[in-house]
Amino acid sequence: MRTLPLLAGGLLTALSLAVHAHDHGHDHHKHDHNHDHAEHQHGDTLGAHQHGVASLNLVVADGHVAIELHSPADNLLGFEHLPSSAEDKARVRQLMTQLQDVANVVQLPAAAGCTLVDSELSSPLFAALDKADSQAQHKHDHDHDHDHKAADDEHAHNDIELHYHFNCANAGSLDQLRVTLFEQFPRTERLLLQAVTPKGQQGGELTAANPVIVF
Repeated sequence: MRTLPLLAGGLLTALSLAVHAHDHGHDHHKHDHNHDHAEHQHGDTLGAHQHGVASLNLVVADGHVAIELHSPADNLLGFEHLPSSAEDKARVRQLMTQLQDVANVVQLPAAAGCTLVDSELSSPLFAALDKADSQAQHKHDHDHDHDHKAADDEHAHNDIELHYHFNCANAGSLDQLRVTLFEQFPRTERLLLQAVTPKGQQGGELTAANPVIVF
Protein backbone atom coordinates (compact mmCIF):
# COMPACT_ATOMS: atom_id res chain seq x y z
CA MET A 1 0.00 0.00 0.00
CA ARG A 2 1.57 3.27 -1.13
CA THR A 3 0.77 6.86 -0.32
CA LEU A 4 -1.07 8.67 -3.08
CA PRO A 5 1.14 11.00 -5.12
CA LEU A 6 0.85 14.76 -4.85
CA LEU A 7 -1.28 14.94 -7.99
CA ALA A 8 -4.09 12.80 -6.61
CA GLY A 9 -3.92 14.52 -3.26
CA GLY A 10 -4.08 17.86 -5.02
CA LEU A 11 -7.11 16.83 -7.03
CA LEU A 12 -9.00 15.82 -3.91
CA THR A 13 -7.95 19.05 -2.22
CA ALA A 14 -9.35 20.92 -5.21
CA LEU A 15 -12.62 19.06 -4.74
CA SER A 16 -12.82 20.12 -1.10
CA LEU A 17 -12.11 23.74 -2.00
CA ALA A 18 -14.67 23.70 -4.79
CA VAL A 19 -17.34 22.30 -2.50
CA HIS A 20 -16.52 24.87 0.18
CA ALA A 21 -16.62 27.76 -2.29
CA HIS A 22 -19.87 26.53 -3.79
CA ASP A 23 -21.53 26.19 -0.40
CA HIS A 24 -20.29 29.61 0.75
CA GLY A 25 -21.47 31.30 -2.42
CA HIS A 26 -24.97 29.89 -2.08
CA ASP A 27 -25.62 30.44 1.60
CA HIS A 28 -28.45 32.87 0.91
CA HIS A 29 -29.92 31.33 -2.23
CA LYS A 30 -32.66 28.81 -2.72
CA HIS A 31 -31.34 25.43 -3.82
CA ASP A 32 -33.13 23.04 -6.10
CA HIS A 33 -34.19 19.66 -4.71
CA ASN A 34 -31.21 17.74 -6.02
CA HIS A 35 -28.68 20.21 -4.69
CA ASP A 36 -30.39 20.33 -1.30
CA HIS A 37 -30.20 16.56 -1.19
CA ALA A 38 -26.51 16.56 -2.01
CA GLU A 39 -25.82 19.31 0.52
CA HIS A 40 -27.58 17.38 3.28
CA GLN A 41 -25.55 14.34 2.33
CA HIS A 42 -22.37 16.39 2.44
CA GLY A 43 -23.09 17.12 6.09
CA ASP A 44 -23.52 13.40 6.71
CA THR A 45 -20.13 12.61 5.18
CA LEU A 46 -18.32 15.07 7.40
CA GLY A 47 -19.91 14.35 10.74
CA ALA A 48 -21.96 11.19 10.98
CA HIS A 49 -21.02 7.56 11.42
CA GLN A 50 -24.06 5.85 9.93
CA HIS A 51 -24.12 2.17 9.11
CA GLY A 52 -25.18 1.45 5.55
CA VAL A 53 -23.95 4.85 4.36
CA ALA A 54 -20.53 5.82 2.98
CA SER A 55 -19.09 8.86 1.21
CA LEU A 56 -17.42 8.94 -2.21
CA ASN A 57 -15.24 11.84 -3.34
CA LEU A 58 -14.26 11.82 -7.01
CA VAL A 59 -12.11 14.08 -9.18
CA VAL A 60 -11.73 13.53 -12.93
CA ALA A 61 -9.31 15.84 -14.76
CA ASP A 62 -6.93 15.56 -17.72
CA GLY A 63 -7.03 11.78 -17.86
CA HIS A 64 -6.53 11.38 -14.13
CA VAL A 65 -9.09 9.93 -11.74
CA ALA A 66 -8.74 10.34 -7.97
CA ILE A 67 -11.16 8.48 -5.72
CA GLU A 68 -11.61 8.66 -1.97
CA LEU A 69 -14.13 6.45 -0.20
CA HIS A 70 -14.89 6.73 3.51
CA SER A 71 -17.04 4.04 5.09
CA PRO A 72 -17.96 2.66 8.50
CA ALA A 73 -16.12 -0.64 8.85
CA ASP A 74 -19.42 -2.42 9.46
CA ASN A 75 -20.49 -1.76 5.86
CA LEU A 76 -17.55 -3.70 4.49
CA LEU A 77 -16.71 -6.11 7.27
CA GLY A 78 -19.79 -6.72 9.40
CA PHE A 79 -18.09 -5.53 12.59
CA GLU A 80 -16.07 -2.55 13.79
CA HIS A 81 -14.14 -3.76 16.84
CA LEU A 82 -10.41 -4.28 16.53
CA PRO A 83 -9.63 -7.83 15.40
CA SER A 84 -8.56 -10.08 18.26
CA SER A 85 -9.71 -13.60 17.42
CA ALA A 86 -8.21 -15.67 14.63
CA GLU A 87 -11.53 -15.48 12.79
CA ASP A 88 -11.65 -11.68 13.01
CA LYS A 89 -8.08 -11.37 11.79
CA ALA A 90 -8.77 -13.67 8.86
CA ARG A 91 -11.80 -11.60 7.87
CA VAL A 92 -9.82 -8.35 8.01
CA ARG A 93 -7.04 -9.87 5.89
CA GLN A 94 -9.62 -11.05 3.37
CA LEU A 95 -11.17 -7.58 3.23
CA MET A 96 -7.79 -5.95 2.62
CA THR A 97 -7.19 -8.32 -0.27
CA GLN A 98 -10.62 -7.54 -1.71
CA LEU A 99 -10.11 -3.78 -1.47
CA GLN A 100 -6.69 -3.96 -3.09
CA ASP A 101 -8.51 -5.27 -6.17
CA VAL A 102 -10.13 -2.05 -7.33
CA ALA A 103 -12.61 -3.98 -9.50
CA ASN A 104 -14.40 -4.81 -6.25
CA VAL A 105 -14.99 -1.10 -5.66
CA VAL A 106 -15.30 0.78 -8.96
CA GLN A 107 -15.15 0.16 -12.69
CA LEU A 108 -14.06 2.64 -15.37
CA PRO A 109 -14.76 2.27 -19.12
CA ALA A 110 -12.40 -0.23 -20.74
CA ALA A 111 -12.04 2.09 -23.75
CA ALA A 112 -10.50 4.76 -21.51
CA GLY A 113 -7.46 2.56 -20.88
CA CYS A 114 -7.22 3.42 -17.19
CA THR A 115 -4.38 2.04 -15.08
CA LEU A 116 -4.34 2.06 -11.29
CA VAL A 117 -1.08 3.77 -10.37
CA ASP A 118 -1.47 4.15 -6.62
CA SER A 119 -3.76 3.01 -3.84
CA GLU A 120 -3.96 3.32 -0.09
CA LEU A 121 -6.12 1.54 2.50
CA SER A 122 -6.40 3.06 5.94
CA SER A 123 -8.24 1.95 9.08
CA PRO A 124 -7.56 1.37 12.78
CA LEU A 125 -8.54 -2.25 12.08
CA PHE A 126 -5.79 -2.62 9.49
CA ALA A 127 -3.27 -0.95 11.78
CA ALA A 128 -4.25 -3.25 14.64
CA LEU A 129 -3.80 -6.28 12.42
CA ASP A 130 -0.35 -5.13 11.32
CA LYS A 131 0.62 -4.58 14.95
CA ALA A 132 -0.72 -7.99 15.97
CA ASP A 133 1.25 -9.65 13.19
CA SER A 134 4.46 -7.91 14.26
CA GLN A 135 3.98 -9.08 17.84
CA ALA A 136 2.86 -12.60 17.03
CA GLN A 137 6.15 -14.16 18.14
CA HIS A 138 6.35 -12.29 21.45
CA LYS A 139 4.85 -13.36 24.77
CA HIS A 140 2.71 -10.69 26.47
CA ASP A 141 2.18 -10.45 30.23
CA HIS A 142 -0.78 -8.08 30.21
CA ASP A 143 -3.66 -10.45 29.51
CA HIS A 144 -5.93 -8.79 32.06
CA ASP A 145 -5.39 -5.35 30.53
CA HIS A 146 -5.99 -6.77 27.08
CA ASP A 147 -9.31 -8.26 28.21
CA HIS A 148 -10.53 -4.81 29.28
CA LYS A 149 -9.29 -3.31 26.02
CA ALA A 150 -11.14 -5.96 24.00
CA ALA A 151 -14.36 -5.22 25.86
CA ASP A 152 -14.00 -1.52 25.05
CA ASP A 153 -13.26 -2.30 21.40
CA GLU A 154 -16.54 -4.19 21.07
CA HIS A 155 -18.35 -0.84 21.29
CA ALA A 156 -15.92 1.16 19.14
CA HIS A 157 -16.88 2.87 15.89
CA ASN A 158 -14.11 2.46 13.33
CA ASP A 159 -14.00 3.57 9.73
CA ILE A 160 -12.18 2.50 6.59
CA GLU A 161 -10.73 4.90 4.04
CA LEU A 162 -9.82 3.94 0.49
CA HIS A 163 -7.80 6.04 -1.95
CA TYR A 164 -7.26 5.15 -5.60
CA HIS A 165 -5.49 7.07 -8.36
CA PHE A 166 -5.80 6.16 -12.04
CA ASN A 167 -4.09 7.39 -15.18
CA CYS A 168 -6.25 6.98 -18.29
CA ALA A 169 -4.68 6.84 -21.76
CA ASN A 170 -7.86 7.80 -23.62
CA ALA A 171 -9.42 10.63 -21.67
CA GLY A 172 -12.06 11.12 -24.37
CA SER A 173 -13.59 7.76 -23.47
CA LEU A 174 -13.59 8.53 -19.76
CA ASP A 175 -17.28 9.36 -19.47
CA GLN A 176 -18.58 7.39 -16.50
CA LEU A 177 -17.75 5.36 -13.42
CA ARG A 178 -19.66 2.37 -12.12
CA VAL A 179 -19.61 1.57 -8.41
CA THR A 180 -19.23 -2.19 -7.98
CA LEU A 181 -18.94 -1.88 -4.20
CA PHE A 182 -22.67 -2.52 -3.77
CA GLU A 183 -22.36 -5.96 -5.37
CA GLN A 184 -19.40 -7.02 -3.27
CA PHE A 185 -20.50 -5.43 0.01
CA PRO A 186 -24.32 -5.42 0.19
CA ARG A 187 -24.30 -3.94 3.69
CA THR A 188 -23.44 -0.68 1.94
CA GLU A 189 -26.84 0.75 1.01
CA ARG A 190 -25.93 4.17 -0.35
CA LEU A 191 -22.98 6.37 -1.19
CA LEU A 192 -23.07 10.13 -0.74
CA LEU A 193 -21.31 11.56 -3.79
CA GLN A 194 -19.20 14.68 -4.20
CA ALA A 195 -17.40 15.03 -7.51
CA VAL A 196 -15.58 17.44 -9.77
CA THR A 197 -15.63 16.14 -13.35
CA PRO A 198 -15.61 17.61 -16.87
CA LYS A 199 -19.32 18.33 -16.28
CA GLY A 200 -18.45 20.51 -13.30
CA GLN A 201 -19.38 19.90 -9.70
CA GLN A 202 -21.68 16.93 -9.15
CA GLY A 203 -23.34 15.56 -6.07
CA GLY A 204 -26.07 13.17 -5.09
CA GLU A 205 -26.67 9.66 -3.91
CA LEU A 206 -25.64 6.33 -5.41
CA THR A 207 -27.32 3.02 -4.62
CA ALA A 208 -27.27 -0.56 -5.88
CA ALA A 209 -30.13 0.40 -8.21
CA ASN A 210 -28.32 3.56 -9.36
CA PRO A 211 -24.58 2.80 -9.26
CA VAL A 212 -23.32 4.81 -12.25
CA ILE A 213 -21.87 8.33 -12.31
CA VAL A 214 -21.95 9.91 -15.78
CA PHE A 215 -19.54 12.77 -16.49
